[in-house]
Amino acid sequence: MLAGGDPATWVGVLVDLLARAARTDDVDAQAALDCLAHAVAEEALPYESRTALYAAARDAGHDAVARLFLDVSPATASELELEAALEAERPLRPRGRALTLGERKTLARSRRREFLVPLLRDPHPDVVAILLDNPYLTEPDALVVAALRPAVPASLAVIAEHPRWSTRHAIKRALVLNPYTPIHLAVRLATTLRRSDLLEIARTPSLPGPLRVHAAELLARR
Repeated sequence: MLAGGDPATWVGVLVDLLARAARTDDVDAQAALDCLAHAVAEEALPYESRTALYAAARDAGHDAVARLFLDVSPATASELELEAALEAERPLRPRGRALTLGERKTLARSRRREFLVPLLRDPHPDVVAILLDNPYLTEPDALVVAALRPAVPASLAVIAEHPRWSTRHAIKRALVLNPYTPIHLAVRLATTLRRSDLLEIARTPSLPGPLRVHAAELLARR
């Protein structure tokens, strides 16, 4: 969708949607903004198109829109944290036996709560991906996964890009407030949040500076 047409025109559409979505009664604009935020995140969007859209937004003085087209982030987890989180084996419960990744992936497909609930804190992205597709997973369950700290950034990215969960307000908010979420994803999600959420983001010192600046700029435009 974003790959065709004039980049400046698409930037204008995004700026207009941001202004309209700021009005709490404009549900259609909010839905359209969510849709475009997902389109921006699509891997199918060619690099050339992404670059042209970024440049058009910067040229028009819309830095908040330009940030939507960034697709890389500085590290949000240390190598030691990642090494510990991605160990091949880990117990389902503190005193249980260590389970292999394959065993945990199998349990993540279960409908039984006694297996699903402990797996909500499994940091491995492969386990998270299966859990999110499990029809027995509830929104409160997904919220636990999105708010987990410390977390593997790749696991949080799986949630941020999931078609079922990434549009839920509570999930988006939890991901944006999680300092382990890749910054470029947090920026896109924050763009679709409410004014009260943006105020909280801008005032939370534990969050990355670029994300707080983005929230502040969105607030200024509203």
